[in-house]
Amino acid sequence: MTPGSTVTGDDLLRLLARAVDDPAVQASLDQLARGMQPEVDADDDGAFVDWVTVNEIGLEYGFQDEAFVRAWDPERRGHTRLVLTQLYFYGDTPRTRSFPYPLPFGLDFRDDRHAVQRKLAAIAGPCRTYIRDAWTLPAFDVTTAYRADTNLLESIYCHIPHDPWLPLRDEAALAQAFPPNLFAGLFGLRWSDERLRTILAPLGYAEAMAGVRSEHMADFLLTHGLELTFAPSRQMAMGDPRYPRSLALAVATFHSSRDMDARAWAGELPCNLSFSDAQSDLVARVGEAPDERIDSDRSGIVAWHLEAYSLVVVYSNIENRILRVSVMAPGYWQVVHADDGE
Repeated sequence: MTPGSTVTGDDLLRLLARAVDDPAVQASLDQLARGMQPEVDADDDGAFVDWVTVNEIGLEYGFQDEAFVRAWDPERRGHTRLVLTQLYFYGDTPRTRSFPYPLPFGLDFRDDRHAVQRKLAAIAGPCRTYIRDAWTLPAFDVTTAYRADTNLLESIYCHIPHDPWLPLRDEAALAQAFPPNLFAGLFGLRWSDERLRTILAPLGYAEAMAGVRSEHMADFLLTHGLELTFAPSRQMAMGDPRYPRSLALAVATFHSSRDMDARAWAGELPCNLSFSDAQSDLVARVGEAPDERIDSDRSGIVAWHLEAYSLVVVYSNIENRILRVSVMAPGYWQVVHADDGE
């Protein structure tokens, strides 16, 4: 891209996955972003992304540390090159002017939702639809958002998904030995209970017990995509009344790939759910309407209070897919959310 050349959204998308020092990326930043550069502080643990935002032309570049995106050795994070992984094209919003050049995929900010879906269907097939529409393309994912007042296209978000962690040897077989009903049968057991320690031993529970004492959490995110939450026994109907303050198992949470940087849970999910399910799939999977639904701009929570456990699903309202699924001790949801209405 040379100074003064015609800019198109499709041209910009061809920059995705290129490093910040790539000549074409630098030419784009010079032409459209006044030469602004992303910066990630290697000493700031957890800072693996920076944005270059140009509000006056409704354009935003997102750069991420390559080691983070590609699931390389975590020790390399903050020390590898920055890669362009995200592009936002904005319409006229309270903080941006409309992107003034041709949008990608032949889209137009005058398109309504049906027109957007029709144009993208020709390229990417059917969308996952909810608050936004989302598509998975071979090289990147696309999300389109719409104005609340007119239902016309408001923004286009294109991004490269994070690579999954490489599977561990025999991980699938191990996870299959821990179906959701097994965890439900352990609810209320004290964190140090011999039965609990024996059953959870293959997951590495002995090494996680220190985290249970300090954080009330057994963290198996990087190994199994699993978290176990513990709470005072008095907060669960099946808790041991002799030890009301003692921590007991209350929640098992299964994570999708790279949610909270986790390895994907390789075992069964409740009600035949799949991490690829969209929000619109959930009721059919469970077989009944949910008891609770809480939506925010970027994510949402839906819950069913079943006999054996509460089923809680957290989903992305950007990608329209499940992020994590929890089984929760009966009644514990009400304890956790007791103050929500106040």
